[in-house]
Amino acid sequence: MELFPYYIGYIIILLASSVMGILLLIRIWGLRATPGAYGLMLSAACATEWSLTYAMEIFSADMSEKILWAKLQYFGISYIALGMFIFAMHYSGHSGWLTRTRTALLALISSVSLPLALTNERHSLLWTRIEFTNNLPFGPLSLQHGTLFYLEALFQYILIAVVTALFFQVTARSRSLYQSQARIMLIGMTFPWVANFMYLTGVNPISSLDLTPLALTLTNLFLSVSFLRYRFMDLRPIAQDSVFNAMHDGVVVLDEKERVIDVNPLGAFVFQDQSDLLGIQIQNLLPQWNDWRASNPDGEINEEIVMEFAGRPLTFKLRTAPVLDQSGRRNGRVLLISDITEQKQAHAQIMEASRLKSQLLANLGHDLRSPLGAIIGYAEMLKDGSFGPMSENQVKAASEILDGANQLLSFINNLVGQAQIDTGKIVLREYPFNVDEVVGPLLSTLNFHANKKGLALIEYIDPALPQRLVGDQFWLRQIVMNLVHNAVKFTEKGSVTVRFIKRDRHFWAIQVVDTGIGIPPEAQRRVFEAFEQVNSVESASQGGFGLGLSIVAKLTSIMNGRIELESEAGKGSAFTVILPLKEEEN
Repeated sequence: MELFPYYIGYIIILLASSVMGILLLIRIWGLRATPGAYGLMLSAACATEWSLTYAMEIFSADMSEKILWAKLQYFGISYIALGMFIFAMHYSGHSGWLTRTRTALLALISSVSLPLALTNERHSLLWTRIEFTNNLPFGPLSLQHGTLFYLEALFQYILIAVVTALFFQVTARSRSLYQSQARIMLIGMTFPWVANFMYLTGVNPISSLDLTPLALTLTNLFLSVSFLRYRFMDLRPIAQDSVFNAMHDGVVVLDEKERVIDVNPLGAFVFQDQSDLLGIQIQNLLPQWNDWRASNPDGEINEEIVMEFAGRPLTFKLRTAPVLDQSGRRNGRVLLISDITEQKQAHAQIMEASRLKSQLLANLGHDLRSPLGAIIGYAEMLKDGSFGPMSENQVKAASEILDGANQLLSFINNLVGQAQIDTGKIVLREYPFNVDEVVGPLLSTLNFHANKKGLALIEYIDPALPQRLVGDQFWLRQIVMNLVHNAVKFTEKGSVTVRFIKRDRHFWAIQVVDTGIGIPPEAQRRVFEAFEQVNSVESASQGGFGLGLSIVAKLTSIMNGRIELESEAGKGSAFTVILPLKEEEN
């Protein structure tokens, strides 16, 4: 049988295999920082070297040259399985096993055959006999192997067997695209097993040729194509399974056609389906999906659903996020499913507690206002002498009772008002009123409170302001009362001025200016929060709940207005409530 054409053809195949290996190395080099990439590069480089040197062995006609090329092949033979092993360990999530000591030990064992191949003439441990095949110079050598060859082959087989087992494990444990990737790699691992078996058993179509370097090149091609195409080494499949399956939320991965291509165990549990969900349209699992998509054509879905499990309804939050390819184009979605049953129940309990609190405060306000009304009424009658002449001390005592009762009533009104604001139960009842009616009923209380501290309370109504406006007198008085009380509380000397002014054609304002302690810049925004007060020695001595300004700010917002604050520490403050100007229609 004339083997010359077959040898020539195989040399061409080996050279093409070498070129392919070089191209793979260039491509993988750009991803060399990826975990495991250096192992794949080592394997590809060794396969390329083995193919080149084996081609030169076949082509050379001189026995010494052939032996030299056969020896040089061991630069590739020695380390090709080690490179695959390193890659597979990283890919399967076992890179922690590859310590420096273990890697060095494996490299040392792999290196044993190389110096022995170079010095085989002295010991014949690798090859016991070297001859021309069929006594022809052109072609591969006919080699009879020694003990070391079989020991080294056993070590290489063990590494390749571990690599194959790791890819099989990934194939069995992974899902969807990860499984496809692992299958490609597993198929690639069959080539060296088949080729080497054919060589060692002599069942090659051409028994003298070793197909192993070609098979290993094909293996590296399969590994590299899968590695470069899927680019999943940043999240290795076994590690991905650990994260994916351990998540406390259900995760469903959808492709461009909104088919399920991956789902973690909790996601499968949510849909109460123990069968394989892969490939199912999401619309079949969530009938509302198309409606959600229609209402969010350009955005992501954010919805809640209630599903029943063992007779118990559970509430889930569904959110989607886009999956983008390397060019930034959407090629799928990730559906996150969170069990929010406990949060919903907690929210319901909070709302019920808030309702009960509001009801309690409303009842408390009603129950306290009635006796306070009696106290205030009788105190005013005593002060005015309705029950007969009173001494100066008795008048003073009645005034103190009246002031204390009014302050307590203000606190109660603020608490009830805060509760109403929190529950959104404030309804504005707007009717025409005279501007002086806003402060008029309050003057007695406000004047006493100011005079008690020796402060002048000044009222000013802008002549340009229409006398008849439209608004809710009750809540406007609450605004004035809170602002003046706050000003008097933090002013020790000087005056408190209440101004009603016209800002322009569309707005009017209530302004309260004091000469008190002022508010530092860092605290000015905080004073409008509920239960907040400026931290200072002066403010600490005044007491109070810290609700007054909070209620003013919220009432102003409800009235479609805004509040402005100008203040300087030690020089006083000016609060201006700006409201829409609504005049009575003639």
